[in-house]
Amino acid sequence: MQIDIKSCVQGAKEAEGITVIMDVFRASNTIIACMAQGAEYIIPVGALEDAISLKQQFPDHLLFGERKGLVAEWCTYGNSPSETSQIPLKGEKVILTTSAGSQGIVNAHKAEEILIGSFANAYAIVKYIKNKNPEKVSLVAMGLESTAKAEEDELCGQYIKAKLLGQDIDFETLKIEILKCDGANRLRSLGQNDDLAFCLQLDTYDIIPFYEIQDKKIYTK
Repeated sequence: MQIDIKSCVQGAKEAEGITVIMDVFRASNTIIACMAQGAEYIIPVGALEDAISLKQQFPDHLLFGERKGLVAEWCTYGNSPSETSQIPLKGEKVILTTSAGSQGIVNAHKAEEILIGSFANAYAIVKYIKNKNPEKVSLVAMGLESTAKAEEDELCGQYIKAKLLGQDIDFETLKIEILKCDGANRLRSLGQNDDLAFCLQLDTYDIIPFYEIQDKKIYTK
């Protein structure tokens, strides 16, 4: 099994095989929380304008969106996993546009499968990939605004890769590093401490969101 860690939107474009899109702060966790709360599906959209247009076309869909860490224009909800985990979404259809995570999903054109991962569902992701035993795995750390590497995403990639290879890696040590990084400080500066705590929980969900490439929607396995 060849396992590559790639970064940002360029990494998503290069990703091959089973591809895991990782945006720890916060899109991956918002997606996981949406599906855990019972959403029927999520439509990830890159451009905010396209998301707004889709919402106008399908007014029954809920629009989640974020830019610069805050709730985006026209959106009912932002990109907060802690908030999302409290919203009743059973049967709801969601449109999601974010600065990093959704950009990676819609740009992974070479991928065989596209999964959404974070620390919250790391065990489920690792178990699924090991069972499939693919030739290639791409772990895409989406980074800040999908253009600059972010330590939390890179370390998540390292954690999942180590687990796939059967290597020991201590999550608590990684967590200490992440809590000191720019991404964590950014969430604190925006008053998003609840999201910071939510995103740094390990194996809290046995959920694997996946992007149906033909359908252009996220469902769960």
